[in-house]
Amino acid sequence: MATEIKKKVLLVDDDKDFLTATKLILEKGGYEVALAEDGKAGVEMAEKEKPDLAIIDMMMETWGEGFSVISKIRGLETGKKMPLIVLSSVDLQGPYQSFEPSEEFPKVNMILQKPVKAEDLLKFIRDLTT
Repeated sequence: MATEIKKKVLLVDDDKDFLTATKLILEKGGYEVALAEDGKAGVEMAEKEKPDLAIIDMMMETWGEGFSVISKIRGLETGKKMPLIVLSSVDLQGPYQSFEPSEEFPKVNMILQKPVKAEDLLKFIRDLTT
């Protein structure tokens, strides 16, 4: 019987507790998980690990670090078509209400507000990777 190849998800967030909790949820959901605690490591991991999807926190060291990470990942050969989910703990009705993908902020597949229910996150990932 052939073993099923697990989809790999990259988590980029500077909140270690969030990384740990989300990694457990995703592994329980059947995913392989790569972790990055800052934007620079996230871009390096995206290139090295070639994940099937990346989840990127919007605000890490700076307000818009997530946008920078998205741009850099989209610039990688492996990141051109990779589904990207952006997470934010700020009110999405505020600064992101008018967010539109552009050359500076390339397309993301989904913007979610923290906290995200585990079953919702797993469903969104499944929808974007199948």
